[in-house]
Amino acid sequence: MNSLLELLVKAGNFVSNIGSMVMIPVILVIVGLFFRISLPKAIRSGLLVGAGFVGLNLVTGLLTSNIGVAAKLLFERFNLNLKFVDGGWAAAAGIAYSTEVGALIIPVILAVNILLLFLHLTRTVNIDIWNFWHFAFAGSMVMVLTGSMFYGFLAAIAYCVFSLRLADYIAKNMQDVLGMEGITITESAAIATAPIAMVMDKIYDHIPVLKDAKGDVKALNRKMGALGEPVVIGFVLGIVLGAVCSYSFRETVELGINLGAVMLMMPRMVKVIMEGLLPISEAAREFMQKRFSGEEYYIGLDSALACGHENCVAISVLIIPFYILFAIITPGNQTLPFGALAGTVFAGCITNGIHRGNFVRTYLTCIIQTVIGLYIGTLIGPLFTELAKSIGYQFPEGATGITYYCPGGWAYSTIIYSMKYKMIGVVIVAVLLVGWYYITREKSADRKYRFMTATRK
Repeated sequence: MNSLLELLVKAGNFVSNIGSMVMIPVILVIVGLFFRISLPKAIRSGLLVGAGFVGLNLVTGLLTSNIGVAAKLLFERFNLNLKFVDGGWAAAAGIAYSTEVGALIIPVILAVNILLLFLHLTRTVNIDIWNFWHFAFAGSMVMVLTGSMFYGFLAAIAYCVFSLRLADYIAKNMQDVLGMEGITITESAAIATAPIAMVMDKIYDHIPVLKDAKGDVKALNRKMGALGEPVVIGFVLGIVLGAVCSYSFRETVELGINLGAVMLMMPRMVKVIMEGLLPISEAAREFMQKRFSGEEYYIGLDSALACGHENCVAISVLIIPFYILFAIITPGNQTLPFGALAGTVFAGCITNGIHRGNFVRTYLTCIIQTVIGLYIGTLIGPLFTELAKSIGYQFPEGATGITYYCPGGWAYSTIIYSMKYKMIGVVIVAVLLVGWYYITREKSADRKYRFMTATRK
């Protein structure tokens, strides 16, 4: 039995090492064939999407390498001595896939997704298999907390159910902002920021100054002409950040050019992904229309797709001062968000969709979410440190504990700490999920109307 678990853990690590750039194209080819696309077209779609994600990751890497270095330099100036160092998503994913829950998570979550589709409890086909590590993360934390693999898997399944329903709920927002039909975002920790943005959207509607504020990069472009172009905005942001970091003239200009290049290229990479997804999306729509009487279904993808919007790149730079400020002044905070600095481009990717591309609202909500992320990191730090020690994880130099900074972590934290009470926790989570389905309910007539409208576009 132990040898089988070891084999499965190695398989989980293999998936973790492969990453989404390989997994998504392969899965897309399979999905395309399932929806009766010819093999050559399915392969072309998979390769185009793969190429688009490669380009997107290269551009994102250019952004994070430049921003991460600058932001860490600013952090070091304050010499913060906090208990838990944020290891980032890479560390969290590696740890999550290295447990007994992580070893079995992929077939379990695929089975749950298929069951929910069959029961008409979701309309999302989640092909973002690499990001199943989020479910493994929640399940592994519960396994450490309760000492039971059984409760760990129940937690992972509950998190999956919550996420699929939320992916359904935000699909139209993401499609409208990204200009892509038939898709949604399923990366659990990222989309869990959506309910926060929804609440804030209602609040902004009642604030006189904010309810009419509609600023975004495209609006700036229309008003300022060439000076409002994304490449110019990125250049200016880079110059400002370089000056704040006391970079040399060459380093400052280089940073400006790099950020300008990011703002220019990222949306173009998303267009390549869109081109690859279009045939599969259309085939899926026709397939589901014939078999499910007008029901609309979505293909669930990585949140990196949502980072292509110009607002997200601008926010990735402008949010850094608040990472530093709140890490210093937030009462009770023990999270040093080092890992988060490499992923600031993801900070507003879902929030931007909920706020319909409104830069002002997105930026303000991201600032609020920064505090939430710090508190969640502090909350889960002791448990995550225990989990990391259990698999022999090598801690960053000087760190006494490790954590995962995640503004959307309220969702998995609720599930994790409810499961502390075992069967009582299962009942609590079940009641919460039923309530969640009730809150996000839709009228079937409205669903059919939106589907038929989409098919006529």
